Amino acid sequence: MSKSLWKKRRKTLLKIAEFSAGNIVVGGVPKPGAEIPSHIALIATDIVMCTIIYEEYFSERISEHSILEILGKSGILLVVAGGGGYMIAKSATGLIAEVNNFFGPIGWIASGILAAGGTALLGLVWMTVVDWAYRKQITLKEAVFAISRRASA
Repeated sequence: MSKSLWKKRRKTLLKIAEFSAGNIVVGGVPKPGAEIPSHIALIATDIVMCTIIYEEYFSERISEHSILEILGKSGILLVVAGGGGYMIAKSATGLIAEVNNFFGPIGWIASGILAAGGTALLGLVWMTVVDWAYRKQITLKEAVFAISRRASA
C-alpha cells in the first residue's frame, strides 16, 4: 500500500476519534429537559464527519444529501442505529441520557460513551466505504454493494 493511503487512513481515524471525543462531551454533559434535541443535533456533527472523511480521500466536497442518500439506501444508517431509523436512534439515545441524569456522574459518563459509540461506529463504517471506493476507483454506491456482497458471502 502506498504511504499516501496510510496517511489518509491515519488522518481519518484521528478525525473519527476527535468527533467521538466531542460527542462524549456533548452527550455526557447533563442538560435536563433538553437531552433529546441535543442528541438529535449530533446528527449534524456526524454528517460533517462523513464529509471530512470523503474530502480526505477524494479532495473534493460531497453534499449532505449525497451522504444521507448513500447511507440510507445502503442500510448503513439502519445498521448503526441498530435496526431503527437513525433519527429515532438519536432520539432514543437522548431519552436514555435524560434518564441517566438521575444517576449523576456515572449516568453522564454512560450517556457520553453511548453518544460517542454511535459516532465512532458510523465513522468507521463510512471510512470503510470511502476507502474501498478510493482504492478500487469506483463510486460510493458501488463500494457499498461490493462490501455488502462480500460480507454476506
